[in-house]
Amino acid sequence: MHLKALTLRGFKSFASATTLRFEPGITCVVGPNGSGKSNVVDALTWVMGEHSAKSLRGGKMEDVIFAGTTGRPPLGRAEVSLTIDNSDGALPIEYAEVTITRIMFRNGGSEYQINGDTCRLLDIQELLSDSGIGREMHVIVGQGQLDSVLHADPMGRRAFIEEAAGVLKHRKRKEKALRKLDAMQANLARVQDLTDELRRQLKPLGRQAAVARRAAVIQADLRDARLRLLADDLVRLREALQAEVADEAALKERKEATEEVLRTALRREALLEDEVRRLTPRLQRAQQTWYELSQLAERVRGTVSLADARVKSATAAPVEERRGRDPEEMEREAARVREQEAELEAALEAAERALEDTVAHREELERSLAAEERRLKDVARAIAD
Repeated sequence: MHLKALTLRGFKSFASATTLRFEPGITCVVGPNGSGKSNVVDALTWVMGEHSAKSLRGGKMEDVIFAGTTGRPPLGRAEVSLTIDNSDGALPIEYAEVTITRIMFRNGGSEYQINGDTCRLLDIQELLSDSGIGREMHVIVGQGQLDSVLHADPMGRRAFIEEAAGVLKHRKRKEKALRKLDAMQANLARVQDLTDELRRQLKPLGRQAAVARRAAVIQADLRDARLRLLADDLVRLREALQAEVADEAALKERKEATEEVLRTALRREALLEDEVRRLTPRLQRAQQTWYELSQLAERVRGTVSLADARVKSATAAPVEERRGRDPEEMEREAARVREQEAELEAALEAAERALEDTVAHREELERSLAAEERRLKDVARAIAD
């Protein structure tokens, strides 16, 4: 396993994309001061996950992005890709060539990629931990670090030796496991506290649950009672509706029958009015006849009275005076007068009977007409109601 290539784009002094290719063995980078030799080492440290701006010889992490020059504007991102030859399988990944990429934006966001796939920083650290390289494996010795190693105390030297011997990854894993155990212990304590709290709340919660169950039963009974009442009301309303429908049908039939009676009464009234109009001339003729017969009877009675007076005067006159007319002739005349009187009385009686019959028929017709009018009024009121 060896470093194969390093590509820098927008990292510190490397504004344009720059690729450094490494071959197996020793590679030296030479150049004057300020040409960017240390920036290459910083790029290696940064791409392997360094988060300390001080270790990268800057004040803040955004300083790694190209800040611009008088002839070139600043860039918005810095990108470094490190390609490692893994033909010997030193890295626990099924690729013969592994490219680790780190991208940082000027707004502070960053991305990590392994062979173009987005990943976490932890994934990169674990990938490099078994290979002996990484940002804390001391495979990169920067300026001033030799002095710190030479002047370190025994504990510091022990840490350097352990890290150089590859113990760092195990210590990191131990620290991670301890942190997980501490977090688990804290979670267990929290669970225990929650369990104790829940146990303290069990009794009141049990009472509340009993009350809730009783309330649910009461609500169910109340709901059933309301449903029964509603069902009873529905049955009653349906019966009332059926009764109303039946009454309405009966009223319709009664209305139709009443209208038929009204039409019959109207027809009968029209017939009666026609009969009255037809009988009115006959009544007038009968009254005229009665008046004429009454006058004739008066004349007959006058004639009879005159004849009786003459008879009396003839009977009471002297014999010599009675000899002026023949008695038989006078008797014949009296008989004729009596016959005429009898005929006139018969005619008068017939006329009176005819008049009485006509008046009675007219009164009957008037009573029938009045009855029909009252019946029509009753029918009209019934229809209105």
